[in-house]
Amino acid sequence: MKQELKKHMEERFMFEFDSDITEDTDLFKAGILDSFGYISLMTHIEEEYGVPLGDEILGNVAVSLSGIVAFVDAARLRAAGSR
Repeated sequence: MKQELKKHMEERFMFEFDSDITEDTDLFKAGILDSFGYISLMTHIEEEYGVPLGDEILGNVAVSLSGIVAFVDAARLRAAGSR
């Protein structure tokens, strides 16, 4: 999931993860993401990984690749536990 998401972000937002922009970089502060890009990314995550994001994501803004991956992993675990 992480590699697919990384590739999607690089293609969609036209940048590359490297030594300057790492998996832990705040993508808003780096100028990669804005609010529209973030919504697009969250929509992709909902559709691709079946993770309902609702209001929960609004209070817990994931701003780096590693933060987003951690959020999706935790949401998937919660969803699996509630079945």
